[in-house]
Amino acid sequence: MKLIKNLLLIFVVYLIASCSGSDDSAGSSTQNPSDGSSDVTSITLSLNKESYNVGEACFYVVRDNFNSVITDQVIVTVNGTQSSVNPYLFQSPGTYDFIATYDGLTSNIVSVEVQLPSDYSDTSTFDSTGSPSTFTKKALLEDFTGTWCPQCPGAASAVENAVNSSENIYGVAYHDGDPMQISETSFWSSYYHVTGFPTVYVNGPDTRWNYPNMTQINNEISEQATLGLAIEADIIGGKLDLEVKVGFNSTPSEEVRLMIYLVEGSATSSSAQAGSSQGVNYVHNDILREVYTDQLGDVIPSSYTQSGGIYTRTITGLDLPGNTDDLGDLKIIAYVRNTYTKTFTDYFGNVWVDSPHYDIYNLQEVHVGESVSFE
Repeated sequence: MKLIKNLLLIFVVYLIASCSGSDDSAGSSTQNPSDGSSDVTSITLSLNKESYNVGEACFYVVRDNFNSVITDQVIVTVNGTQSSVNPYLFQSPGTYDFIATYDGLTSNIVSVEVQLPSDYSDTSTFDSTGSPSTFTKKALLEDFTGTWCPQCPGAASAVENAVNSSENIYGVAYHDGDPMQISETSFWSSYYHVTGFPTVYVNGPDTRWNYPNMTQINNEISEQATLGLAIEADIIGGKLDLEVKVGFNSTPSEEVRLMIYLVEGSATSSSAQAGSSQGVNYVHNDILREVYTDQLGDVIPSSYTQSGGIYTRTITGLDLPGNTDDLGDLKIIAYVRNTYTKTFTDYFGNVWVDSPHYDIYNLQEVHVGESVSFE
């Protein structure tokens, strides 16, 4: 009996010593504020966007290493000054550094560049020298399409395959009669007497592509180019700034015009695609979202098209359309074309006398945020 009591006394002393040791350890570290069960060893700060414009506000969130939100328990400083509000309003352009601290822990630094958009301007200049002597001929596949058209996915697939086959082939989809239609695409369908869908032009309506045969396209890109283009495009403060250069290695014998497109690389539509089992999940490629010139092109003055010279068009402060899904997936396509009339027979055998036509001399494409030189 006495032995049992001694053993029990030793066990109780051991328990007291063990609990006392645990309490000392817990008191020397930061615990998970959500339930106090484990130690917090790091905190992470994040913002709701990667870039902002003057007048916009950012929301910041701080999480611990257990992914628990602890924003209301931390101190956030912006450029060294403690922030008392969330969201934080950007009132002037510049670089803003966000950092959070919590119970001796310091977060990552998040830096954002806040920009003020350029004022709108549109200027043209000409330098009589500097143009390269040779250019690479490129082809533009202009696809008249619509989600209501069951044959259109086949043409779109052929365009995609052609574009992927060569760096000198580009595509653009002109949607008519669906939510991706813009005023220019519906106008062009009527103006150029596009009566059959799909219709795919190769560098203008004089060549209707017999897809997927590549002969017509290869004939185009094998021609000698008489001009070339270079483009720079950036989004500054939520608006688009563009510089398009046209170099001439010979003087055109006719009036030429510049076209500038804003194209979204890929997106879905609220309208189900006929002819496809994917419905509203069907991915449309190279969607024309905006035209930044006249719908029939802006005339380049003849004094700016002389052989050996470079014509430069600079446009700043352009509005971006609200129909784009992903600003990071935007491209600029610019091309130079002529304009004339021609009698032709359409898809259904109808004869159109003096129908408007054009040929594309050459073109260039660049992703927004990048630049491409003469090629």
